[in-house]
Amino acid sequence: MGSISLEAFDENLRGRISQWILSSPEICSLPNGFYDQLISGSAPFQTNILLLSKKDSKAWHLAFPWEITFVPESQTDWSLLLSILQHLKSPILVVTSPKLNVPQAFWQKAMSNPKVPTFICLKDISSDSQQTVLPHAIFFPRLDLLTDTQFIKATTGLGNNPAIQQLIQTLDLRSIYRELRGSGASLCLTMIDSRSGTQSPVQLIGSMPNYNATWFYPENNGALRLHLSDLRMILRTVTERLAE
Repeated sequence: MGSISLEAFDENLRGRISQWILSSPEICSLPNGFYDQLISGSAPFQTNILLLSKKDSKAWHLAFPWEITFVPESQTDWSLLLSILQHLKSPILVVTSPKLNVPQAFWQKAMSNPKVPTFICLKDISSDSQQTVLPHAIFFPRLDLLTDTQFIKATTGLGNNPAIQQLIQTLDLRSIYRELRGSGASLCLTMIDSRSGTQSPVQLIGSMPNYNATWFYPENNGALRLHLSDLRMILRTVTERLAE
């Protein structure tokens, strides 16, 4: 194959929606890379919220200092949550468990809130549920933990929208997976412009996505950012591997 050139993902996820795909439904911990991308090097979150589904029994064990845990089951519950968000100390972190179905109306209203929270959506790699929003960034697990079949399952699970599936083919994610696998790096699809730091507005399923493929190094939640020299070394190594 020809040379593939990928930029490293190193953008600010605050005030955005990101999805983190879990490598196994048995996992009940925050994914590798979570602390390094969201916590390290930034002002601490003042309010941490965990949104759960009753189907997510293991999600109760997610280790983090939650101020609020909430199980929204009705439209009234989602409306109440929107009202509460306006009065909480910011910055606000909201993590949704893998089996929680978040209504489209909630995404639209929450992201137009003056105090825009940072949303983290956890998703089981084997889940068949269709999401109701296109995240600003989608983080895959370490690729050497995934088989080819699991990776394809994860990409097709991003949505049945023909535009999304066409984008997957255009980005040639399968080739990227094969080249990155074994390097210790992983894949991130992002709508955040790496040059300007801008992002596409909230996009619901059915709209045309504009993702770019980037790579990131999933640290073991050590809350330590790599030095710039380390990032350059990793980038050079990965780039040389992709060019082989």
